[in-house]
Amino acid sequence: MDIFFINAFTKKEFKGNPATIVLIKEQKDGNWLQQFAKETNQPITTYIRKMDNKYQLSWFTPAKEIDLCGHGTMGASHVLWSEGVVEKNIPIDFETKAGKLKAEYTKEGIKLEFPVIESTPLDAFYNMQDVFPNVPIQEITWAKDRYIVEVESESIVQHVNPNFDLMKKLDGGVIITTSESKNYDIVSRYFAPHIGVMEDSVTGSAHCALAYYWAKKLNKTEFRAYQASDRGGELLVRVKDQKVEIVGDCMTLIKGTYQNR
Repeated sequence: MDIFFINAFTKKEFKGNPATIVLIKEQKDGNWLQQFAKETNQPITTYIRKMDNKYQLSWFTPAKEIDLCGHGTMGASHVLWSEGVVEKNIPIDFETKAGKLKAEYTKEGIKLEFPVIESTPLDAFYNMQDVFPNVPIQEITWAKDRYIVEVESESIVQHVNPNFDLMKKLDGGVIITTSESKNYDIVSRYFAPHIGVMEDSVTGSAHCALAYYWAKKLNKTEFRAYQASDRGGELLVRVKDQKVEIVGDCMTLIKGTYQNR
């Protein structure tokens, strides 16, 4: 098995979101996949297995399997193209638990297409104010499996210090976001302690929810987005009908081989 350590949503080493990408030739059971993801200890381990003319993807954090991962999908696309498994002029179709996904190699970067994640406003802030103490929350919505928490400035997003003990008790991840930025249309951070990731560096799936949320509020369909984690990462996000296009860059940091003895 060939194994790759990549950085997604960046052109620079040690930036963006890291992931392990594994090209599987033989079927492995779920326990093996989980143990290997725990061993690599990256935010996500993406497994690629060719199925006829398509590729099957699965994603594992060190703690559990998840249904959708944007930067893991970008890393998988990058590896298939950069290693010559697929020609760059040929789009890639992926089969996943979240449904069919498509990736294209473009002049702008790697373009991924995901289903939009709609959100519903919440009337009460519940205990979110305790999760973000001393932070003036403007609005909270629920987007399938995560909360979107809007605040008034980029500075708040960058410097917020959540109460992770309380956040772990929530029934989903938390995106904190704002549109008040000098350089970007939207800025965010994403916390997911419920799946073993305290803070994700750059999150494609979170932007499937952010795209819907901000498209309605700002009456726009294209956004320059920045995820303000320590590593940081930039994305171009577009809303088209019930789909979200996410465009970004990716680089390979390490390539190796699994030694099964």
